[in-house]
Amino acid sequence: MRVQKNLTVPGNIYRMTDRELRIYKKRLARRIGIRRRFIMILMTVCLILICTVFYHSMKSSANTGDEKVNFKYYTSIMVGYGDTLWKIADEYIDYSEYKDKETYLAEVRNMNHLDDDSDIKAGQYLIVPYYSYEFVK
Repeated sequence: MRVQKNLTVPGNIYRMTDRELRIYKKRLARRIGIRRRFIMILMTVCLILICTVFYHSMKSSANTGDEKVNFKYYTSIMVGYGDTLWKIADEYIDYSEYKDKETYLAEVRNMNHLDDDSDIKAGQYLIVPYYSYEFVK
């Protein structure tokens, strides 16, 4: 027999049998277990809600396949008599990729190590970029 004090009435002593003590401990353990499960379920629901909100807040940039993709290629051309970089740019430039002709010409000059427009001569080969919607393997 175990002796336990009753806290509600001062000086009152309540004697608890071993069976009652086991039942009390089981009930206490059950309450603690239920409380833990409740907290775990609550935390899981909160985590799922947070993940859902985070997932839906991100923008999806999936390609539907409807829009065309513009591929950048390079080709070698031979400069003809009377050709200038401006005439070559008129033939190969894609204004959807370059903001103006000068940007395109700066790239051509940089690739071919040219200082200005007067550096090209007839018969000379230049590398120029161009864009195409067709994919070349």
